[in-house]
Amino acid sequence: MSQPTSEKSLLRYFGLGELASHGGNAILAFWMIMGMAFFLFADQNLIAPNLRNIAGSFGITDQREIDWKLGGLIPICFFVLGGLVSVYMGYLTQRFPRKPLVIGTVLLGEIPCLLSGFARTYDEFLILRTLTGFGLGGSFPLLFSLVGDYFSDKSRSTAAGYLSLSMGLGVGLGQMVGGTLGTADPINGWRESFIYMAAPSFLFMLVYGLFCKEPVRGGKEKELTNISTDVNSESVRLTWKDIRTIFATKSNIGIFLQGIPGCVPWGVFFVFLNDYYEFQYGMPKDSASAMVIFAAVGIFIGTFFGGIVGQKIYDTNKTLLPIFCGSMILIGILPTVYLLHAGSVAGSSAFIFINILTGIIISVTGPNVRALIMNVNPPKSRSSMFALYNLTDNLGNGLGPAMAALILTILPDRTQAFTIAILFWIPCGLAWLYILKNFKQDEQKMHEELAAEANRIKRTA
Repeated sequence: MSQPTSEKSLLRYFGLGELASHGGNAILAFWMIMGMAFFLFADQNLIAPNLRNIAGSFGITDQREIDWKLGGLIPICFFVLGGLVSVYMGYLTQRFPRKPLVIGTVLLGEIPCLLSGFARTYDEFLILRTLTGFGLGGSFPLLFSLVGDYFSDKSRSTAAGYLSLSMGLGVGLGQMVGGTLGTADPINGWRESFIYMAAPSFLFMLVYGLFCKEPVRGGKEKELTNISTDVNSESVRLTWKDIRTIFATKSNIGIFLQGIPGCVPWGVFFVFLNDYYEFQYGMPKDSASAMVIFAAVGIFIGTFFGGIVGQKIYDTNKTLLPIFCGSMILIGILPTVYLLHAGSVAGSSAFIFINILTGIIISVTGPNVRALIMNVNPPKSRSSMFALYNLTDNLGNGLGPAMAALILTILPDRTQAFTIAILFWIPCGLAWLYILKNFKQDEQKMHEELAAEANRIKRTA
């Protein structure tokens, strides 16, 4: 068997067979995108296992001040800036090629991440962590837009699952590295974690910049497959009418409605859970980090197989996909709340299994949301829609730990405060009823508009 055929068979085995039709350059680009996403998101959870170590380095000792300054204020600034950059990035993708934008966002995100390890005061640390939001906010719509143009709707849930998995693995590795280094060296270990997690991104960025090309926008839409590249580029240029269409698409509104409340529990999960295990259950720092890593393992499993299962459900009966997503969000509330009320069980081996199971349940929806965005929005709108989705995502992630910190000023009991935050998954899950009602019509309308656009181009060509 020839090497190209063998490579194509291997990609098909992993659900990425469509990637082979783009050639070896696209395969390299896809893995570089995965690598950049991995290390961009590895930075996201480096603070969590070292809340008190970092606070001690800056002379912060009061528990409420630690919760607010490190668990509340930094996520707000980080994610709000990231959301604003994300929205503006949706505009920039219509004026400039996406490849240099990807390189620029990686640089803007990873340079302050690297410098975070050298911060001398809390104010310097706050500024650098805020600036890191450039990378996360700018990269999110770009990377998913690129992936959407490598795959058709037959594979997008799977592809989104891989990209989401890469992001989740990055968060997990950051958690593990931060906890390990912080345990080994409580004074400077946390600083090393920022340096180690930032440095590899520059290599992936360099390879992508030197050797990779971006895909044709809309190249995997069946209505546009026979349109020439130059004309195709014009056909996917965003107008104000298209922006209005984003907000007129009811599925998009449903995605926004589930986005903000849905991310509040995630903010608590990743920012405070490590510290909660350590001080609520009396676990050593490395044991608390290990438990969160077990939850992260579940998230990896749920993210990857959630995309695969979601694709199977979508191919079998599209209507079942929103039901699946909404149901899993609501079901996930129970084990997540239990993590906060485990009592003596937290010291048993059964708690490992509970963390893994919780991670699986709460993460299966993520890749399917992103695939849904690709499937109901035309190529020219995807970057902007992902940017807007990322804004709601970032606001939720920023407001989550901040709201928990604010609730703690009213309710001194951390368990009660975090439990209230987890219950924000209830309106998130119910919002999927609105998506269920509208997404099939929105998807059909999108394909009709693409077909009309293709016919118009052919007549004028």
